[in-house]
Amino acid sequence: MIETTYNVAKLETASKVLKDIVMPKKLYNIDLYSFILSLDLKFFTVSEVTEKLLAIHSEEFTIKKNATQFTYRHLQKFVKEGTALVSKSESGKANVYRLVQSEIGDQKQEENSTLMAPHNEKDPIALKLQEKILRYKTEMLTNLGETEAYSELAEEVPELANYVKSRYQYSREQAKMMLGKVKAFERLLSDYQANTL
Repeated sequence: MIETTYNVAKLETASKVLKDIVMPKKLYNIDLYSFILSLDLKFFTVSEVTEKLLAIHSEEFTIKKNATQFTYRHLQKFVKEGTALVSKSESGKANVYRLVQSEIGDQKQEENSTLMAPHNEKDPIALKLQEKILRYKTEMLTNLGETEAYSELAEEVPELANYVKSRYQYSREQAKMMLGKVKAFERLLSDYQANTL
């Protein structure tokens, strides 16, 4: 039994390597998160984003399937990171996504410009500050996702409202605390970069 499991794992690994050699994933120079923000869509499906992507970046994609796969993979990554939420459509056929917005509004691009400001790439202090910013942003978005889930559950099942209330408040407080940490480290990074240029 152990040998069979080992052989199956070996076969799966070999097939992945062979697939990457025969059909490597094409890398596209598109920031899908910023692209979706620029579309100003509150809710969207993979198909909707793919259509817009093909209309604007037709030179990047030779066939629609590639654009669809690119969109789907990135949206799944956003869901894992906590920067997007997914639910089933009313018909139940398609996944409906939405980007998670923090209480500070649509400042992701402004924050990214702070992170992308010119500086010495190997500067350990700047790298450490960037690492902390990303870590606390992820935690903040996770907590915001939790608060939205608790709120949604309380609306759908009012009997659980009292049970959910304390968890909702705790997650909301945690999100606010993480937001404070993000802002603090962003200010530190900005000041540090201004003083080292």
